[in-house]
Amino acid sequence: MTAGALLRKAREEKRITLRQASDDTKITSRHLQAIEDDNYMVFPGETYAMGFLSSYAVYLEVDPEQVKRLYKGSQLTESETPLLELMQPTVQISDHIERFAKPLIIVPIVLVALAGIIWLVSYFMSNSDTTKNTIDTQTTNSAVAKFTLNSTSVPEVESDHVKLQPGRPSPQIIRKGRAISFSIQNTEVFIVLRDIVSDESSGNYKVDIEVYPGKKKYTLREEEPIEIEDTTIARKFKTTLSGVTANNAKIVIDLGEEVQSTENSQTNEVRVSNPDNFLIRLEGVLLGDTYIEYFVDGKPGKRGLFKKDTPLLLEANDSIQIKIGDAGDVRLSINGKTEVLGQKGRVANKIIRKIRDPVEQSKFKVVIKDA
Repeated sequence: MTAGALLRKAREEKRITLRQASDDTKITSRHLQAIEDDNYMVFPGETYAMGFLSSYAVYLEVDPEQVKRLYKGSQLTESETPLLELMQPTVQISDHIERFAKPLIIVPIVLVALAGIIWLVSYFMSNSDTTKNTIDTQTTNSAVAKFTLNSTSVPEVESDHVKLQPGRPSPQIIRKGRAISFSIQNTEVFIVLRDIVSDESSGNYKVDIEVYPGKKKYTLREEEPIEIEDTTIARKFKTTLSGVTANNAKIVIDLGEEVQSTENSQTNEVRVSNPDNFLIRLEGVLLGDTYIEYFVDGKPGKRGLFKKDTPLLLEANDSIQIKIGDAGDVRLSINGKTEVLGQKGRVANKIIRKIRDPVEQSKFKVVIKDA
């Protein structure tokens, strides 16, 4: 049985839904589903995977060490002995003794010294096991916490991600004490509904909101649009309070014009508040009939002859691999940047992957490599 299967069985036996488990553990449903499916590619590294496995196991009252052993066992792969190594002649110990008799006199002395060193190391390690385990646990928990929260520019409330389009005002219902989030050029914007109060002067309601990542506060009154502009957000947008109840507010969001940034930045680097909502987005159109096959996050997609003028739209959390029979027959962009994957008449086989900056955790870059 795999680690994921064991945890799924424990959850189902306790009659706990994924949504309930996510609310209790503060781990997203997507990551819990990935754990139960033994799909650890969604995590940026083994430290995060081990941390989430341990936390989920403790929550389900399953032995974390057993879960870790099952996980590690599933990651082992067999390796073949290189043919060249098998063809090397076996060296006889007697050959060395005959050739190097004199140097072997010091072997007993070296063995005694090694035995003493091993005893000392074992002694100190046994005394430091408790401290080491504590440090390892704290490090893992810290890594998990950073991966979950990811940035100080993320509000510590539950949020629902929505998709908005410029030029199309979108009404959104926000519950008091919760938030909605949406992406503007790969920057995650949050609107938190902090409070709903009655305006004594007019008898109408007004709401207090907080907009991240700038963490600016605004007061909205019914049918009075407010324009939101922040140097950390690449587009202006308007918010209008169009309805309110005791616990919910209906806010219309209208994305406006792009803000021209004065800072120099690489077009393939973006900053996001929540890595779960940062997607690799490939858009394109075929200029001629050509063969295409692709994989999204490791899962096979369509393959075959695509006709001219066929649109392409692929979105991935981690990676896209695409093979094009004639690279010149496709015009495409990746996360808004025009890309050329190959020359006319040449086959292109590329892997497009997002990579997190090891120092600045909220910064990603998209890289394109030959498959």
